[in-house]
Amino acid sequence: MNTKEIEIYKKIKQAIIQQKLRPNMQLVEKEIAEAFGVSRTPVRNVLRRLSYERLVKIIENKGAFVTCSSIEEAKEVFEMRRILESRAVRNACRLSSEEQLRELEKMVKEELSTYQHVDYVEAIQMSGEFHLKIAEMAGNSYFYRYLEDLISLTYVIISIYGRGQEEKSTCLHHLDIFNAIKKRDEDLAEKVTLEHLNDIEDNLRFHENLQIPTTLSEIFHP
Repeated sequence: MNTKEIEIYKKIKQAIIQQKLRPNMQLVEKEIAEAFGVSRTPVRNVLRRLSYERLVKIIENKGAFVTCSSIEEAKEVFEMRRILESRAVRNACRLSSEEQLRELEKMVKEELSTYQHVDYVEAIQMSGEFHLKIAEMAGNSYFYRYLEDLISLTYVIISIYGRGQEEKSTCLHHLDIFNAIKKRDEDLAEKVTLEHLNDIEDNLRFHENLQIPTTLSEIFHP
């Protein structure tokens, strides 16, 4: 993508993650193009990219819509995260360098010191970055690639079913995971990671209660 397409891509993705673009909302090419002062071509390219990441669903003869994960799809996402992350964290215990451990520790400390001062959306993004860092430490590029998509979908799932609760428990879980990795204890690291993911899923309310969204022009140019 060119520079302008990257800008549009980042803003739409951020709007989805921040729950400004709600599930099932139609993304009208003409309106987005007018909001960013571009033709429809770059918008179309961006929507294809977001469709590839499963954040947007393109329906033939109808258009593009923000993904609305069903309860079954949400559960499948967490099932795949458990499978992927249990292996990734074991690899991280064996393969992570001292520099990577310091970087992970810095992320945990930042979470613990700022969770009271950031909004819920920013908190879940910080949480996602922590998990992606472990995938990076696992020494397999596919861990990171697939987990990045799953975490993006998790943002959408939380926007639909989330409670918007305090993030302190998440920070403490991350601290436990970090300590297990630092000790190179694979069994413990896997155990606390799975407990953490189960806790996130258990705190979701699996019923749909979608709000009526604002217009695209209001979202991108308030």
